[in-house]
Amino acid sequence: MRFKVLLTILLFSLTFSLLGQSTPQVIDSLESIYDDISPVLSADENTIYFTKKNHPENAGGERDQGDVWFSRKINGQWTQAQRLRGPVNNSNYNAVIGITPDDNIMYVVGNYTNPRKGGLSFSRRIGDNWSEPKPIDIPYYKNKSDHLSGSLSKDGKIMVLSLESFSTRGNEDIYYTFRKSIDEWTELRNLGVDINTEAQELTPYLAPDNKTLFFSSNGKGGKGSRDVFYSKRQDATWTTWSEPENLENVNTEGADWYFKLFNNSQDVMLVNTVNSIGLGNIMQMNTPPEVEVEPEVEKSMTASSQSVLAIATNSNQSNKKAAREKIQVKFQVVDGFTGAELKPQLLIKGVNEMSKSSYSEIVMSKTSTYKTKLYKDSIYTVDISVEGYLDDFQTIKTDTISDNQTVKLELLSLTKGTTIQLKSVLFKRGTSTIMDGSFEELDRVYSMLKKNPNVEIELSGHTDNTGSAKLNIELSQERSDRIKQYLVDKGIDSKRLESKGYGGARPIASNKSEATRKLNRRVEFTIIKI
Repeated sequence: MRFKVLLTILLFSLTFSLLGQSTPQVIDSLESIYDDISPVLSADENTIYFTKKNHPENAGGERDQGDVWFSRKINGQWTQAQRLRGPVNNSNYNAVIGITPDDNIMYVVGNYTNPRKGGLSFSRRIGDNWSEPKPIDIPYYKNKSDHLSGSLSKDGKIMVLSLESFSTRGNEDIYYTFRKSIDEWTELRNLGVDINTEAQELTPYLAPDNKTLFFSSNGKGGKGSRDVFYSKRQDATWTTWSEPENLENVNTEGADWYFKLFNNSQDVMLVNTVNSIGLGNIMQMNTPPEVEVEPEVEKSMTASSQSVLAIATNSNQSNKKAAREKIQVKFQVVDGFTGAELKPQLLIKGVNEMSKSSYSEIVMSKTSTYKTKLYKDSIYTVDISVEGYLDDFQTIKTDTISDNQTVKLELLSLTKGTTIQLKSVLFKRGTSTIMDGSFEELDRVYSMLKKNPNVEIELSGHTDNTGSAKLNIELSQERSDRIKQYLVDKGIDSKRLESKGYGGARPIASNKSEATRKLNRRVEFTIIKI
């Protein structure tokens, strides 16, 4: 009889526990009267690091906005939290962004060398502790917000970050950056209007497939102040995403954020503020059934000479591998005026054209041979950067390239009198409103001006000769003025920029047919001082 009673109690408890996991539940051993946020799991998922705000044991005492604390999993249970000892914690706000797969490098919020500059730093594991954090280099990093959150991809090579920076569409937007080395990362790039709104997009997390993004927003409606949404990347541009979906089973009337997957994507950890004092609690639940994360990629699209296939089922994996052909390609970069060979840095990113499921990223520098193998059925983008030249971004389709072919890429040198057409800068018809797809090229102009502080340019707008000559001049002037203002807003001194609308006075092609007239509707810049 006693055995039956115990069995009944056990089954009831198990049933209750399983039912309880369908909604967020507080992790009892981590519950506290303080604001606990930003949980990050170690690679083996046996340690959780998180930020505890205003605790009297923090480096700056009760006024300290956050120190890193941790808890270990022992026999399936999380221990009571302890403050992380050592130099990672100081009197500033401290939080972990992510930890590399070998558990040896920790990326943390803040610039410990120059706190006012802001940014991110990395710390190395030393036994059971961590070294003095050193800043990482993200070119032209700027954050106009007090908020900085984000996550490191499972492979340790991609970061998604929430901050207010250049080309921000609202308050905090979500950006991405790729790793070049432990302390060097690519420039931040905005995920675009599919994700970002005029409000706040916060605490982004990239799932292990490097395609599924979770984030919190107060600009897309929902149950409370910040709801969790998820979306899937549609291609290799990182600016095309599926319509974000509200995770209704996760969200409450409070703030729901810092959503992350663990246990092979079977479970979820997040922070929720629905309690009597409105402070964050670290919660846990089963992954909502509507969330679909693709099979984990073998290697992500970062600094690798190999493209990557998502793991396939045994029934079709061998066929897919056999069907995919690779070709040897050599890249040659030359001066577009003189033909002189250059040795720039190349960042090559690719996507399988048919399946959209194969991703790669290759970094080449002046010490490389500029030779690599690329999949025959893919589209690759080549990001080129070399001092004294305008950074360029080109697209190649490998089905048009033969094996052992040399792909020649031309760069335009920054010399006085050089005129460069901004082919991707487009405006809404008849207006000076810049279309969304234009900002990447404008940001390259900004990058060039930032790297070359003595360069001055004239921005010129041009139309064809149809319609009123006066209105054409006015429209072209408004468009060149709009580009100038964009660059000024990003921090370029207005004295370095002139803007001029020429209307249809300077055609580069015949105006007799629409096919050639469209070539005359363009925006250019000319270097007037170097």
